[in-house]
Amino acid sequence: MKKYTPYIFPLVVLSVVFLLVFRWYNMRTQRLEQDMFAEGVEIENLSEEELVNSVNGVGDYKVVDLVSSSQESEKMDDSDISEENSMIVDSEGVIRYEIKDGKVRFSVVANLPESDLDYNVWLKEVDGTAMREVFSLVSGKGGYVGSASLPEELLPFEVIVSQEVEASDVLKNIILRGVISAEDSVEMEAE
Repeated sequence: MKKYTPYIFPLVVLSVVFLLVFRWYNMRTQRLEQDMFAEGVEIENLSEEELVNSVNGVGDYKVVDLVSSSQESEKMDDSDISEENSMIVDSEGVIRYEIKDGKVRFSVVANLPESDLDYNVWLKEVDGTAMREVFSLVSGKGGYVGSASLPEELLPFEVIVSQEVEASDVLKNIILRGVISAEDSVEMEAE
């Protein structure tokens, strides 16, 4: 027994250290994992014809204006706007969408300043924190454009346009935002 005694204390210390590291790692990964909006649901890109129709307004499309993050802050003075955000102040855009056959087909059209970074579109739960990147906007004649289609059951959701950033920084770098509500779905069923 005396020959094993000097090994017991280091063994206990190592096991405690191992447990603390394991616990730290688990807590860290849980914190980094964000809830994913529409997890397990396939979000489809619209065909070229559907995209052209929605951008041109052909069909029964409803329109939601995208609100600039600078318009949301009512107390923002010109002195509060940094050089970096001054170009984004003039940003504007719309969401054109239709609810048909149990799907929400939508397109985002935005006038944004040219940038080396991509502009990404995210979907976010209206009353939650779950988010999901849907697509990147592509530069076209009328500005930046992108489109997608997803199940109607996900309504309502918020559409967020941000510059290319890490998922955890999206809410800090919002350029434009708008909400597609479930009320529109009910109105269309009534018709």
